Amino acid sequence: MKSMTGYGTARVQTKDVTVEVSIRAVNGRFLEPRFHLPREFVSQESELKKILSQTLLRGTIDIFVSRRVRNTAAKAQMTVNDTLAKKYMTAYKHLSKELGVPFQVHLEALARLPEIIKVEESYEMFTGEDKILKKAFTAACKACNAERTREGKALRRDLEKLLLSLERQVKVISELRGEANAQLQEKFEQKIRARLKGNDIDPTRLSQEIVIQLEKADINEELTRLSEHIKNYRQLVTSQQAEGKKLDFYTQELLREVNTIGSKSQVAKITQAVVEAKTLIERLREQVQNVQ
Repeated sequence: MKSMTGYGTARVQTKDVTVEVSIRAVNGRFLEPRFHLPREFVSQESELKKILSQTLLRGTIDIFVSRRVRNTAAKAQMTVNDTLAKKYMTAYKHLSKELGVPFQVHLEALARLPEIIKVEESYEMFTGEDKILKKAFTAACKACNAERTREGKALRRDLEKLLLSLERQVKVISELRGEANAQLQEKFEQKIRARLKGNDIDPTRLSQEIVIQLEKADINEELTRLSEHIKNYRQLVTSQQAEGKKLDFYTQELLREVNTIGSKSQVAKITQAVVEAKTLIERLREQVQNVQ
């Protein structure tokens, strides 16, 4: 079992460049990677997605990649916009003539005007830099996966404890089933006799009617399904390939059966056990949201 929450980081450094990758994973229904890449690495995103999907199956994943070049000056490019500079000069001369102000312009002042001289970094990658990126990214994925595995062990322990407590509540409900049916039988018999007051009552017909009503109100089927769901739930929790989606489905089924028992029962002790069971299932649901 693995948690969907985790963090991993890795760094690979060469004489030319240092690449650092940080991965932060949180809950998510599907695998939703969100890449934050330097411009140089944008073309590598599809390859990184393939590597990610081999390690992390579900969750919202934020990937932060930084790139530091040793000799940044060697990777810079400078461009001069001659055409724009000439247009500035023409405009200055025009203003000088119109305003009668002597025309004086210094080269340094002209060079500082917007868009005249631009310094841009080159976004070309060094030879083999794609391999450096993949190496750092793979290491960060493994580190994040290890963290998710460690948290998954703690999740499994919590789920097993909650299942054990739930089983105790189901046992309480099962032991009270006989008492509940006896109360229901007495209630149905009184109701039928009240309706047929003053008329002859056929004992056989009365028994048949009571049996029909008891079958509708009996919680035996719900208890049987509930026990089966808990059994399947435990098998999933203890398996090596626990899946959060399947656990989430069984959590909903557990809640469905407990709710049905609660709606049928009119015994105070069963109602109390149902409330406790629903609380435990809600805690199960919260924990299962973290399972990959």
